[in-house]
Amino acid sequence: MESGTPARWQDVNATAEMIAQAGGKLENAPEARTPAEITAAREALLAVTTAGARLARQLDILASSYETLNAAEPSAVHVALDQAAAAAEDLGNCAKVAAQAIDDD
Repeated sequence: MESGTPARWQDVNATAEMIAQAGGKLENAPEARTPAEITAAREALLAVTTAGARLARQLDILASSYETLNAAEPSAVHVALDQAAAAAEDLGNCAKVAAQAIDDD
């Protein structure tokens, strides 16, 4: 594990907080009916898209820092971080599709 790992965890935490804030805007907003509400929902989805991609990269970097070279199997931490990175990427992609659906309406 690299010495910069604690700072990387802080970066992950900050990005996760960005996702939570954008998600909170979507969750606590009334059903978007006005152009302003629809725009706000789209912007929140785009924020989740960007943050999801960032989180995926951050988790990939962390996973590689927990990688055990010349091991028969990857460590459980490496596997968990790799799976979390894939989930973050999926989240970003889903949010992007949702934002595009708003644009198409």
